[in-house]
Parts: sequence; C-alpha cells; structure tokens
Amino acid sequence: MELSTSTNICAFQRGRERLPVEFSIRACAEAGYQVLDINFCMAMNPFSPLREDGWEDYVRSIGKLAQSLGIRFNQSHLPYYDVEKDKGTEKAAVMEELIRRSIRGTAMLGARWAVTHPFTVYGAGHDARVSRQANLDYYAVHVDLARQNGIGIALENDFEYFSAPKQRIYCASVYELIDLCDAFDDPDHVGVCYDFGHANLTGGFHRQNLNAIGRRLKAIHVQDNHGQTDEHLLPFFGSIDWNDAMRGLAESGYNGDLTFEIQEFGRFLPKDLKYLAVQDSLIVGQRLMALYQQAKQNPQGASSAP
Repeated sequence: MELSTSTNICAFQRGRERLPVEFSIRACAEAGYQVLDINFCMAMNPFSPLREDGWEDYVRSIGKLAQSLGIRFNQSHLPYYDVEKDKGTEKAAVMEELIRRSIRGTAMLGARWAVTHPFTVYGAGHDARVSRQANLDYYAVHVDLARQNGIGIALENDFEYFSAPKQRIYCASVYELIDLCDAFDDPDHVGVCYDFGHANLTGGFHRQNLNAIGRRLKAIHVQDNHGQTDEHLLPFFGSIDWNDAMRGLAESGYNGDLTFEIQEFGRFLPKDLKYLAVQDSLIVGQRLMALYQQAKQNPQGASSAP
C-alpha cells in the first residue's frame, strides 16, 4: 500500500473557479507524493482542455509532467451527471463523450481503475430493481470500452441526503453495490470503490461494509465528515472512527493504495498556502497507514492509535 491523493486536492477555491491539475501535481510531488488519482471530473469545467480536439495531447502532457516528477497514477475519477434526468439531452451527449475520453485517458496515464457513480431511477420510488437494471444496461457500454483499454470500472457507494426532498438512492447500501458489481460477472473489469465519507452518511459500519465487499474492493476514497453532509475533509477532522475503518480495510484483503479525496479541506486556503493541505494530508496519511499495518499484524486485537 502507498499513500495517494486525488489531483483535486488543490483544485477548489472560494467560488466556482478551479486551479489547473498541473498545479496540484506539482504541489503533491514537491511535498513527497509519488502516487496520484487523476481526477477527470475536471472535464466538467466548460473550459477544460479535455473538451477540445487536442484532448489526447493534453492527457499526454499530464503524463509527461507526472513522469518528470516521479509520479504514477493509480486510479481515476470519471466525470458524472444525472444519467436518468438528462437522458436524450445535448448535455448527456457531451458528458458521454467526456466519459469515453476519460476512460481512454485513464489507460493512457497507466491507471488501472476508473471510479464512477451508479445512478438512481427516481421515478421508480423504492423499487431498486429498476435502478439495478438501468445501471446494468447503461454501464455495459462503458465497461466494454474499459475492457478494450485494459482497465476496469470501480463503482462507488453512494449516500442519501438528509434534506428535503428525501429520496431513496440506489447503492447507498453497499449490499446493493455488491449485487450490482457481481451482476456484471467480470471481476477483472468491474469492482468497487469504497468511499468512507459516503458510508459515514449511512451510519458508518466500515468493518461490516468492507468485510462484505471483500475481494471486490479495487479503490478507496479516504475522506471524513460529521455524518450530515459530504464534506470531503481530512481524516480526524470529522466523526469517522479511523481505527475501526482501517481495521476493516485490513480485514477486507484490500491490496491497493490509500487514496485521499479531500478537496474541501483546503478550499479556502489562498493559492500560495495550498501546500499546507498537501503536507497535512501526508502526516495524517502516515498515521492511517500505521493503523492499517497494526491491524494487519494483529488481526484479532483491538485497534489503538500508535
């Protein structure tokens, strides 16, 4: 296991403007990261180079920059939209092309898994069977493209909002996610990404969740919150019990990297102080990895912070 973080770690600022991915890559490399998650959600920015004809050259330039700094990419995050709501619209056509480009870009950068979100057919109410079939039909095309490019799709656990209108969200339950993953019957190209923050919004149960996911676990999003909103904070700044969480990760048999998704943690830091969020994440990441190693070495014992 190596410590990793999403390239969105330095992207967010006050307001809607985002800093370029190259800034995050350099900041992470300077701090000591050697592994990164390439966040292709940057394609959702209407001015992203990923929307232009020369997008492949842009991806290659990211790869060359990373290589020059001793960085490798372990996973990616695909762009996303409301598949059911926007079906048949111009927005859907644009987003589908960006998703295709991001799958290909994931392979171009040498990452193995591309993370994405299952979607909900809200009109079906609590009948999860409708959403299950819709996801199987929709993702079959993306899984096929991933397979052609030698990578896999990791489906991420979701959560339900506490504010109105309260709606049933498909795959907020990891057991629905497990069922969906297994329905593709292609463990080399369809797996699970476990988001600790999302799980905290459904009550936590990290050891139970991770043990249930088991061999399906191909990627993780490590982030914290206070159990009310998806805050994307650095661990120990929210309410997650990270001793329990790391023990569950160790018990699951997971052999990937520990990857942060904490873009909100340093959002309001001025650009010249963004490095502080990166440095803090390395310190906290080392503590999490120590908890993970402790659990691996003492599988029957209770976790305690070193």
